[in-house]
Amino acid sequence: MPHTDTFAETNMLSRGQEIAVTVNEDEAIDLVLAPGEMSLHHVLIFHGSPPNRASYPRIGFAIRYVPPHVHQLDGTRGSATVVRGEDTTGHWEHERPPVSDLYPDAVAHHAAVVDRQLRTVLRGAGGKGKLAATVTSRHPTQRPGTDDPG
Repeated sequence: MPHTDTFAETNMLSRGQEIAVTVNEDEAIDLVLAPGEMSLHHVLIFHGSPPNRASYPRIGFAIRYVPPHVHQLDGTRGSATVVRGEDTTGHWEHERPPVSDLYPDAVAHHAAVVDRQLRTVLRGAGGKGKLAATVTSRHPTQRPGTDDPG
């Protein structure tokens, strides 16, 4: 499905993506969630929501199951948790469980993973995406919180 990058402040997606097709709103189905509830849907279902009026942020959580041979075409290593079988390809950096909540090494590792993902997501973007400051504030291979490149 074709998308348009809007970079709109009111859109929580990294590039403010919107589908570039006409959607018949009369065929839409409202799914009203109570506080604490969530929706679970296939990635190809057209979905959206009005602005968040709560005093706390809305959270999106995506899970993708892929076989180990899948990899980024730009050569960037992805980050993953092996949930079945083995990964012998070297395409993935395996997630490490943190020692404790907000453990400094785990926080730094997460920041490095997010930066790597954002460089891929924002490649070729015509504007500055959400969280892009973490990507551009230091050398691409510099470890967070250090002067160490790589």
